[in-house]
Amino acid sequence: MIARESLDLQTPYELPAGSLEALIAGVFAEVFELDRIGAADEFFDVGGDSLLGEVLSEQISQRTGQDFKISDLFEHGSPREIARFLSGKSSQPAMGAGGRPPIFLIHGRVGFTLPKPSFRKVFGEDQEFHVFELPGIRGGQSYDRIEDIAAVYVAQLVERHPQGPILIVSFCVGALIALEMAAQLAVRGRPIAQLVMLDPSLPKNRGVDLKRERKRKAQREHGEPPLGPFGAQALWQKMRDAAGRIAAKREDPAETLQSFREKLLTKEERGRSKMPGVPQSLEARAKLQFALSRYKPRKFDGPVEILASPERELDSSLADLLPRRRTRLVFEEHGEISTAKAASLMQSIFEEALADAGSSPPHELSIGSMSLAAREA
Repeated sequence: MIARESLDLQTPYELPAGSLEALIAGVFAEVFELDRIGAADEFFDVGGDSLLGEVLSEQISQRTGQDFKISDLFEHGSPREIARFLSGKSSQPAMGAGGRPPIFLIHGRVGFTLPKPSFRKVFGEDQEFHVFELPGIRGGQSYDRIEDIAAVYVAQLVERHPQGPILIVSFCVGALIALEMAAQLAVRGRPIAQLVMLDPSLPKNRGVDLKRERKRKAQREHGEPPLGPFGAQALWQKMRDAAGRIAAKREDPAETLQSFREKLLTKEERGRSKMPGVPQSLEARAKLQFALSRYKPRKFDGPVEILASPERELDSSLADLLPRRRTRLVFEEHGEISTAKAASLMQSIFEEALADAGSSPPHELSIGSMSLAAREA
């Protein structure tokens, strides 16, 4: 056990009040291996991260018998706030209290996202968020098709926000889920007013040979032989033809759902699992990664802002699906996508998109938003 006082917290210790607060504080202490936790101690302040968030939410759900999602820690981070939330007495503002539409966050390959507190503070407490969580990650139905996962999220979105402009943020490979949601929402007559993709990428296991071949094609079109100044044109032509023949006959074999299960199980056995000993999490994640590797995204004609880092090159096949995109290299590394820097950029993007949309009738939201992309093109 670690002494709470050794953490040098800014929050003074407050004794938990009531049985529910005490129970949750006890769960905190067990997960963080601390001798005690105060009622007002915040999850991130005591060393919380995504991995511990999963474990903590699972334990709270089991001990209280009430559903507490990993993403709920985004809004309710202390034993007191969690107890109020589970009791229906949360101090958080009611939906729509800020007069702005909610912002919907789509996770990456781990099945959830838990941005840093600084990310949340940029928007203020009156901004409503909805953080999607992978179905089945804590038990229940899980899916091995992006179409099915997106359908669950679309249903949640429509229930939470039945009318008005839709604002969506995707993290990493969650961009593929966002594209499928956009297609399904369009069918419902609810086009996305603004989509922000934070460092999007395709799964690494997805068509490696084909991806390499697309890069070769781009190099040829720009007259950039990859062999450099010492590569003779004839030799390059022979190698290119050989590569084309090989690619036509053989691609990397597609991974199966079982292979994804085995990879995640190996991580668990090595102590690197996100949720050790919770088989439903492993199964849901394996299905998500399998689904991402097989999904064929559809074109999105709406406004897209891509905020990227140099380490994540936007795949050309994904870029081709976004004719109204604007890409900016704003992060030094991928880990910055859940920080205050990302939140500040998102806030300005959404405010401008809503200002444009507000100048047009509701049925012309998608047209009104076009002016932003047109000016930046």
